[in-house]
Amino acid sequence: MFYLKRINDMKKIKYISIGLLAAFFMGSCEKMEVDYDAIPVGDDMAQFQIGHYTPVTSSAENNIYKVELDGKLLANSTNVLKYYNTIPGAGRFYYSKPGKVNLKLYQGTDLKLVFDQDVTLIKGKQNVIIHDYNANPLILERNFDIPYPLDPSKATFDTDTIGYIRFVNLMYESEGHPTTMKLQYQYQYTLHPLYTNADKDAGLIPDGKKVGDATGDATKSAWLNLGTPVAFGESTGFQQVPVKKTTYIAQGAARIDFRIVVTAANGGVPGETVMDDVDWLLKINGKFYTDYWTITTGRYTTHYFAGIRSKATFARAYSYAEH
Repeated sequence: MFYLKRINDMKKIKYISIGLLAAFFMGSCEKMEVDYDAIPVGDDMAQFQIGHYTPVTSSAENNIYKVELDGKLLANSTNVLKYYNTIPGAGRFYYSKPGKVNLKLYQGTDLKLVFDQDVTLIKGKQNVIIHDYNANPLILERNFDIPYPLDPSKATFDTDTIGYIRFVNLMYESEGHPTTMKLQYQYQYTLHPLYTNADKDAGLIPDGKKVGDATGDATKSAWLNLGTPVAFGESTGFQQVPVKKTTYIAQGAARIDFRIVVTAANGGVPGETVMDDVDWLLKINGKFYTDYWTITTGRYTTHYFAGIRSKATFARAYSYAEH
């Protein structure tokens, strides 16, 4: 009997303890206020990224270690704005009321003030691009809010998927002198890197191979225009490009080759600014410009073509993943 009574007493103590703990936590919950310190950004606000594409040499001392907007700190040494780069990062934006604001950039660890200009922000998303420390920045509206896929009838693109690329002309001929040429960005891609379901349906897959296997065919497309020729400070807007991925069961990516053509009508001078009068290929530092990038399917990427055409800070494309 004593043993049973002791067990019952222990149970009572246990339930009383649980009750006291529950009362404590309930009381704590009633007193604690959870406050999400966030400010909603409506359609009437300006959302912006800051790009640093002034022609400078590629060294850490030319990074921007402090950014202020109307005297308020936007970035410091924990979020450095590097040369030929953009902050606050892919898919992120600073925000402000639309209208005139003052933007200051401080260079290097000694925080040398190199840019102090008024900027007029507009409603919606935009890129604020600094291309000259002594000039007003460019404002480019963002225009990539496009549904994917574009064609609702295509539930899948199989291996023939797509990406989006925007080209921005920020090239200088010499220090303080933006180019007067219009640049035509072109691209080229591998036509048939993998065997597809379409190949299977057409009976084109050889014995021992299957859908998703590499074809070994390195044939490339013709050179294709990415948008139309753009003058200094202009953008092609985001253009759809084929991305024939090289891995089948994955989001995938593919190499895309790029070059720039400048015809006589767009300011090209054979032997001076372009290689010859046949292909009109842009000449950079004595050689015609060509480059390639690995493009991921479904992504939006901007190619900022910045720098000086014939100096140590020679012009090239700087790729920035937008989305």
